[in-house]
Amino acid sequence: MQCIGVDVGKQDLVTYDGEKERIFPNRKGLPEFAEFVDHGREVLIVFEATSTYSHKLEALCREKNIPTVKLNPRVIPSFREVQGKRSKTDQTDAELLYQYGVERGKDEAKHSLLVDRLAQAVSAQLAIYRVTQKARVAYQGLREALSQDPGTPGELLAELAETIASLKEKEQRCITQAQKLIEEEEAASWSLQSLISIPGLGPVTAITLLALFRRYPGTNRKQIVALAGLDLIEYRSGSSVHKKPRISKRGSSEIRKRLYEATLSAARFNPAVNGIYHRLKERGKPEKVARIAAARKLLLIAHAIYKSGESYHAPTDKGVDFQYSI
Repeated sequence: MQCIGVDVGKQDLVTYDGEKERIFPNRKGLPEFAEFVDHGREVLIVFEATSTYSHKLEALCREKNIPTVKLNPRVIPSFREVQGKRSKTDQTDAELLYQYGVERGKDEAKHSLLVDRLAQAVSAQLAIYRVTQKARVAYQGLREALSQDPGTPGELLAELAETIASLKEKEQRCITQAQKLIEEEEAASWSLQSLISIPGLGPVTAITLLALFRRYPGTNRKQIVALAGLDLIEYRSGSSVHKKPRISKRGSSEIRKRLYEATLSAARFNPAVNGIYHRLKERGKPEKVARIAAARKLLLIAHAIYKSGESYHAPTDKGVDFQYSI
């Protein structure tokens, strides 16, 4: 099997196959690269996930069922240090990806890159929602500031109010459209209702979590916590260096934000979240630490609910924690 390391950029794919470096345009369909790999030989493609830039390569590999190794962008910098490489260019990255594939590719290769069309469509609506919400908050701040100045024309303030109202409507349309997409699939619709049944989870947070769970269907509780960046990192060296544990923040910042905000309600109305939140507060932990732990608990409950296919049921005994296996 021929390994090909591919450094994906916005405009180009820089490749290395152990003998020669080649550059192909990163355009729709990747016809030049497809012709290069389609010569009756078995190939293994190793690349880094680079947001939207790698989507065309993923689609090609999925279409042709080409074995792939899709790496987290954090892997290659560490691999570069292990290999003793100093230079950082597209060419050297392609060579490192090739070397990684030669050494470890057979064990990590997958024959298909899973894609969930519903999760993609819902995520697109959520992305528009986030951008619109950010713009609306900015306009609200601007209007508030200008309203304090007696010299600001009333017409300008009225225009800003209309813009804010329009953005609010667009936010609601995004969430409504996401819900309609989910309702078209019976299993997804039931999963959303199950998530919404959890005290503390509103529609936006539930939809966001549903998209996450569908993108990573085989995850266990440790992996889903890591995908949200809520996994703990410890740093100890000998007896003198001992830093406080902290969350990695290497996962989705949007998931963390939604869960953190949801703990304001969940810490009051969700028995399992309320329990861990107040235990930490009683031990003198800062508010932020207690809410992060509550957010992690809420995520695990949601993940357990999603995997079980059941609606939320509060614990019957105060001494018994959440009944689902989390």
